[in-house]
Amino acid sequence: MYAVIDIGSNTIRLVLYEMVDGEPQQMLNSKRSAGLAGYVDREQRLTPKGIEKAVEVLQGFRQILDSVQPRQTFAFATASLRNVVNTQQVVQAIRKACGLEVRVITGKEEALLDYAGAMGALPTQSGLLVDIGGGSTELVRFRDGQAQGACSLPMGSLNLYTRYVRDVVPTPKELKAISHHACALLQEADFPLEESALLYGVGGTCRASCGLSDELFDEQSGYAGYPCKRLKQMRRLLKQDRRRLISAMIRTEPDRLHTLLPGLAILEAVARRYGCVRFAASPYGVREGYLLRMLAEQAGEQERAEGAEHG
Repeated sequence: MYAVIDIGSNTIRLVLYEMVDGEPQQMLNSKRSAGLAGYVDREQRLTPKGIEKAVEVLQGFRQILDSVQPRQTFAFATASLRNVVNTQQVVQAIRKACGLEVRVITGKEEALLDYAGAMGALPTQSGLLVDIGGGSTELVRFRDGQAQGACSLPMGSLNLYTRYVRDVVPTPKELKAISHHACALLQEADFPLEESALLYGVGGTCRASCGLSDELFDEQSGYAGYPCKRLKQMRRLLKQDRRRLISAMIRTEPDRLHTLLPGLAILEAVARRYGCVRFAASPYGVREGYLLRMLAEQAGEQERAEGAEHG
């Protein structure tokens, strides 16, 4: 059994996997809300309270790890630590308090790992993949089963919530400001402007959008998704029937009550920018991609060592 810890801007997850025919199969998925993006000060430092919060969550996971004794534990961080200036201070604090070595991956690495983890479940060989995290959004263009280009943008459901929203749920005016911000970043992105009929999502926001859509429109499509024009319909409900929309979010994704609509605004901006017609989500993503990469790296190191021994 292998353990993967994903330190994100909004949540921190511990996932236990068994490898079955070379593919990771989830055995346990434990999520804790941390909201680390909300602990970043004006100097772009993760505050002492933010570091304390991360350590507190990881110490709780340490107890699980000590009881199940996985073969190996791999911990990584995304925008939560790469977008702050005191990254090494945080990594050292986690190492000292929790005994975990955290690898901070770049935005492009995250995008490609998203694709590596999701590719086995992709319903098509060509399209556009998006991962909307708490502190960043990754895009991957794939064609004929191969990644053609990837980028990472500094916008996420939690950092845009923190920047634009005063209350728990954004007002229509606040959500419009988030949409404008997302559209502006997408226009400036160094990413090819090619239309893609299918938009394929990984990560919690994308999966949560499927649950919200099913609840609002009385469907059971699950991760098979919905037409992209529905994103506009869901956004309009904030103004037309706010009570209905909030009630549906509480029933389906209460932990994401504050970040789901900012995340949907990003998702809608991506769909509009790249002319996407249909959206679907994946149960897999960066964590599975990271585990596969680490095991491949170890296998390569072992092969080199054996080659040197017999050389």
